[in-house]
Amino acid sequence: MPRIDSITPVQYNSLWPYHHQYDNLPLQHILARQTLINLAVDQNTEVLEEAKGSAGTLSNRLAQTTEESGELKSIAVDASLHNIGAHTDGSYGGTDYVRMTQSERDKLALVSDEASAIQIQFETISDIVLFTDDLVVIADSPTVSWNVESPSVVTANFAFPVSAAHEHTYDAIPVHANISSPDYINYKTTSTSTAFVTGSLRVYINGIRISESDTTLVYSGSPSGTWTATSFTGDAVNGTFALNRAIDSGDTIIIDFDRSLT
Repeated sequence: MPRIDSITPVQYNSLWPYHHQYDNLPLQHILARQTLINLAVDQNTEVLEEAKGSAGTLSNRLAQTTEESGELKSIAVDASLHNIGAHTDGSYGGTDYVRMTQSERDKLALVSDEASAIQIQFETISDIVLFTDDLVVIADSPTVSWNVESPSVVTANFAFPVSAAHEHTYDAIPVHANISSPDYINYKTTSTSTAFVTGSLRVYINGIRISESDTTLVYSGSPSGTWTATSFTGDAVNGTFALNRAIDSGDTIIIDFDRSLT
């Protein structure tokens, strides 16, 4: 960009018969716009200079890969890395295509037409069992029984295990751990500290359910009162739980829990 700002416009001198401040305002605005134009052109020139790379000019660089219409030159594609290993999975013409390794192709070639043999992999807690050509026996368990309804349909019947039998308790009022001197923090599920199923204890304060894993804002007295972050920690075996803070004596606390019957 020619440095047009090097051609200094003549401005009125303070000793000339003009008001040099007001009468020079138009020229000063022109000078300011001139500076902004120079900055913008310099930025665009820098981008174009970087875009030409080592081709000399940007047009030379574009001419190596694109036609005048903007379409990609086939010779440019042929000159690029055109090995299947350099491509990725994708779709073309409505068909999905995936790459395949040579070992995968060799394995696929071993599969006979209309093949029906399958392999079953079963993952246990500590091991992985692979059934290839052995007989796989699907046996009943105390809670699951299997039925063959047709040569290609197998169904399972689930039974309720005895170990899962439990009793629900709703809207119970917990008992202070120390009845003679309640601290409004420590509670028992019942007067006899009934044990509960782990994870089944639900605690509500003034109708708001609180959690063991996180704190919940609970009001004291009325919704217009102070809201305090509250949570609890339960002891399923001993049938007790403790709040993270003392609630007011006028607050309502109720609980739900499940008791195992086995």
